[in-house]
Amino acid sequence: MSNVILLFPSNSGTMIATKTLRDSGVAAKVIPTPASVQSASNLCLSIEYTAEVDALAALKAARVSPSSVVR
Repeated sequence: MSNVILLFPSNSGTMIATKTLRDSGVAAKVIPTPASVQSASNLCLSIEYTAEVDALAALKAARVSPSSVVR
């Protein structure tokens, strides 16, 4: 299965998103930002592609916006 990577403007944004997703029941794994992706943060979230819609909805409801989504 493929994963979707969610990037955030900062490491603290990544941590806030991790808690938001955990509280909403979406499994997310904190990983180092891949070298092939430009980001100010050195951490990002990896989620299953099947959870993308639920994850983005949960983040939107909590007013936590990813700066980029890599599929």
